[in-house]
Amino acid sequence: MLQGALIGAVIGLAYAVLILWRAKNAKGGKYLAEMTKRVLTFAAPQAPAEVVAALEGGASGHPATLEAADKAAHRLVLTDKASLSSFGFFYPIHVAAAPGGGSSVSVGIASRGNQWGPLVTKAHTIFADAVKKSLGVAAG
Repeated sequence: MLQGALIGAVIGLAYAVLILWRAKNAKGGKYLAEMTKRVLTFAAPQAPAEVVAALEGGASGHPATLEAADKAAHRLVLTDKASLSSFGFFYPIHVAAAPGGGSSVSVGIASRGNQWGPLVTKAHTIFADAVKKSLGVAAG
């Protein structure tokens, strides 16, 4: 019985190390062209170019950093690194001109590793609120 537990622990540890390695080496450039399945969209008073410029340095109070950018298409991908509770995430941001002025800002999320569920939903909401704060839009 102890032997089975040890084998299970070794397999679990090997899987965790493999996913962590994959997450560390993942690149998010593909999200400049495609959006993730999870998307939160909100309106911002700034023009698309101003939104991109405001978010190039990251989102206010959030550790995400710029991974890739396409200023002509008004698209960014920010990322945060792995931690003890997460493999890290990519946060694609696609900005479009809104009718009547301002912008429509779409914020997505994709795990750098293999995560799903409420942890991803919470991280997505926290990041979207940080983006809103950076743009002077009320969170919520």
